[in-house]
Amino acid sequence: MKRFTLLLSLVFITSLGYSQIIINEVLYDPSNSGLDGDANGDGTYDQEDDSFIEFVNTGTTNFDMSGWEIWDDTVSTDGTLRFVFPAGTFVPPNGAIVVFGSGPLVGTFGGAVMLSADTTSSHLNLNNSGEVIGIKDASGTWVLFFDSDALSNNPNESYTRFPDLTGGFLQHGDTTSVLFSPGTQTDGTPFSTDFVVESVAVSATGGATTITTPGGTLQMMADVLPSFATDPSVTWSTGDQNIATVDANGLVTAVSNGNVMIMAISNDGTMISDAVEITVSNQSIGLTEEVLPGINVFPNPASEVLNIDSGDNKLNEISVYSVNGALIETYDGNTDRINVSEYVPGMYLIILTSDKASKTMRFQKTR
Repeated sequence: MKRFTLLLSLVFITSLGYSQIIINEVLYDPSNSGLDGDANGDGTYDQEDDSFIEFVNTGTTNFDMSGWEIWDDTVSTDGTLRFVFPAGTFVPPNGAIVVFGSGPLVGTFGGAVMLSADTTSSHLNLNNSGEVIGIKDASGTWVLFFDSDALSNNPNESYTRFPDLTGGFLQHGDTTSVLFSPGTQTDGTPFSTDFVVESVAVSATGGATTITTPGGTLQMMADVLPSFATDPSVTWSTGDQNIATVDANGLVTAVSNGNVMIMAISNDGTMISDAVEITVSNQSIGLTEEVLPGINVFPNPASEVLNIDSGDNKLNEISVYSVNGALIETYDGNTDRINVSEYVPGMYLIILTSDKASKTMRFQKTR
C-alpha cells in the first residue's frame, strides 16, 4: 500500500539565504518494468542513470549553486561525495535544477537547468533504504537533507512535494498518472526559466559627464548583469527634458544649460535602475545671428505646434532642418504656425529668411 508519509526532517538551514533552495522531488528507485523507469529519456532503464534530485529556487533572485555538493549515505560516518555543482551553475527565481545519475538527457524537462552526475562511476548511487542524502553549500556547510528511510523503501517512482514547493512528500503516482516529473511540477507545468536582472550600471562613452557643444550629444550605456539575464533591455529616461532628452538607445541630446539625471531601468519587472548626472553648458536656444531682430518661436520645447512671431520683419521663407543639416520642410514666409506633431522627438533648426537677411534658431520637439 502506498504511504502518504511526511518527511519530517527535510531541510536544515544555516542562514536565511539557503531557504531559497529546496528539494522538491527525488527519484531514488526507478521502476524496472520496461521503460517505466526511463526518467532521463534516453530510451533505456538504468537504476543509477535514471535516478535524480530536483531542486527549486523559491526566491525572487537568481541563485548561485556553484560548488554545492551532493553526498550519499550520510548516516555512515560522513557519507560519500557524489556530485559537485560546476562553477557558473545558477537557478532562476521560481526555477528548477535537476541532477540525474547520468545522461544522455533526452527531452525538454520544462526548460529547467539540467545536470548529469557523470563524475563518478556509480553516479548518484541513491540507495532504496538506509541512507540520508545530504547537500552541502560551497562553504562545506550542511544545508539540506533527504531521508529515504522516512518513506517507503521501494516505491518504483519518485517522491515529490504535493503541492509543489510547500507540501509534504508522497509518491508521484498518488497525484498523477505518471511516475516522475523532473524539471516540472507534478502536473507537468514548467517552473520559471527566466533569469532576472540583478544590477544596472549607467555610464557614458569615455566616462564623460558633460555636454559643452550647442545641441551636442552623449551616448549612454547600461551594463546589465548577469550577462545571462533573460531580458537585459532597459528603458531610458531624463530627469528634465528641457535640459536634455534621451532616446530609446541612450543617446542624450543637449537642450539648455543645467544638470540633469539620465536613468536606465530594467524592463524585466525587477525595476532595477541606475542614473548618472550630466552637466549641460554652452547651449543657446534662440538667436544665432543678430539680424532680423524681434523674431520669436514658441513654445520651445514644442510637442504639437510651433508658433512663429516675425515681429516687424517680412519673411520670404521658413525652413526646418535636422541638427545634421537635412532639410525637413519649407514653408511660405507668411506662415505663423508649424505643425510639428509628427516630427521625431529631438533638436531641430529653423531658418527664417527675408530679402536682406536670415536668422537661425533652435527648437526642441518633445513627445
